[in-house]
Amino acid sequence: MRFELERNPTEKLIIEDSEYKGHQLVSLRIHFLSKEDEWLPTKKGVTFRRDQLDEVIEALTGIKKATT
Repeated sequence: MRFELERNPTEKLIIEDSEYKGHQLVSLRIHFLSKEDEWLPTKKGVTFRRDQLDEVIEALTGIKKATT
């Protein structure tokens, strides 16, 4: 599964699940539009195990509640 959120015309945040060496992963990574019109990943991002997803969502929800 993959979701893309545009940050500006040349950057987007891509959220996707994947598998690496038998581990289910979720990554959030900034991609940029190259001169060849191809979206390429940057070093800006984070990857975590899928079994940590509930903890990450809980932390983000806590931040959202604290700022609204």
